[in-house]
Amino acid sequence: MRTSRRLAAAWLPVAALVAAGILPGRARAQAADEYVLILVDRSTSMGDSAVSGATTPAFYDNAIAAAQNWVHQDKLARKGDVRPSRAYAVWAFLDDTCSRCPRTVCGCPNTQKNVKQVWPLAAGDCSAGGSSSYETTTGMCVIGGDEAGDKLYDLLKNKVLAGLGKQRPGQHSNTPLAESLCLAVEKLQAAAHDKPKLLLLETDGGDSSSTSACSGYGSVPLAGDAFNKKNEGWGLTIGSWQENFLRRTSRIGRFPPRPDDPTASAAQEKAAITFGRGVLLPAEKLPATLQLRVDLHYAICDPASPSSAPCGEADRLADVPARELAEKTGPKRPSIHPGELSFFKALAGAMPASTVREFLRVPASSLGVKHKLAGDVNDSGCVDDADLQIMTGPEVWFQRATAPAAAADLNRDGWVNQKDAAILLSTWGKGCGKSATKKPAMPE
Repeated sequence: MRTSRRLAAAWLPVAALVAAGILPGRARAQAADEYVLILVDRSTSMGDSAVSGATTPAFYDNAIAAAQNWVHQDKLARKGDVRPSRAYAVWAFLDDTCSRCPRTVCGCPNTQKNVKQVWPLAAGDCSAGGSSSYETTTGMCVIGGDEAGDKLYDLLKNKVLAGLGKQRPGQHSNTPLAESLCLAVEKLQAAAHDKPKLLLLETDGGDSSSTSACSGYGSVPLAGDAFNKKNEGWGLTIGSWQENFLRRTSRIGRFPPRPDDPTASAAQEKAAITFGRGVLLPAEKLPATLQLRVDLHYAICDPASPSSAPCGEADRLADVPARELAEKTGPKRPSIHPGELSFFKALAGAMPASTVREFLRVPASSLGVKHKLAGDVNDSGCVDDADLQIMTGPEVWFQRATAPAAAADLNRDGWVNQKDAAILLSTWGKGCGKSATKKPAMPE
């Protein structure tokens, strides 16, 4: 669903994170150089097809592959000659509690209200060897900067995220986007304090069930996809979830909890609630230590097929107040609200080293290459090490399947990863005759 109600809540206290089981609530000495939270949208609309003319892959499949791509980049990234140690956690968000629909009508599974940490869940989840460890105070896995940390990067990429991909989007589930974003920022601030922190978001947008202080109507698009910091609200609709989230993000850390002193901690929370009201002011600043990676998955609605998902869903066509509907009409409108698309672009432009990637629905015929012999990436007539070397090259492996990676997209889902390697290895040696070699292990 795509419309959001605004409730008279005031703040997101850290106690809410503790209650949700996603923040163990004591201060600590941080062991990691950077902190990364991967936030994946599992609401129903993420199950919509990411290609025209086919039912798969879905937006959700693209989201998982895009998150794997980021983790692969982090594995390879260096600052000088050193890879920083990073603490990771993976969250998924949806609301299938029938909060917006009578249970007798929707038959909701009632499994999840907003965000839920899916990894790590215990210290054993971080035991991939080497210098990796589990931070009991943050509930995150710390991946060491040495080569031994590669094992946990591979586990996160190929087991954790791939496993999350098998869970599929929830049925009859709404999208608590605003609330999940605020909880994620709260988590990162509590875990990392003044250390670099990164929030990776995979979503198709459309807040529809947030009930916290960050909830609100959708904002109108920003002029030039940029904030006007000279005005209150920075150009956003006052009271929109975007303005509420931005206000929360700009003020985070001003009133940190005091686990050592319950009285002082209560006073800090009260001050945070008081200061959290009002509007975003011209003089406020976004945190310099927070980086955003936002991947948006959506379609440009086809006027020849106006009722196809997600374009035909009534809740995507109407917003409150009604004046915001004007920005969404027209034969080539995006399935994501233009006000959300504009907001995320402005946010990435205003925060250091942040980025927005847009993954639009594409024709199924545009994905991958159909080879005469499955797995024969270079079309030599033999499936061998030459094909595997092309597939695992630095510009191809775990990358979007555009040139030069398209030939290695064997399952034609738009990405090159272990799904394609499985096809190649299943036909290993075919067409090679006596020159066939022993089949290698699955590449990481």
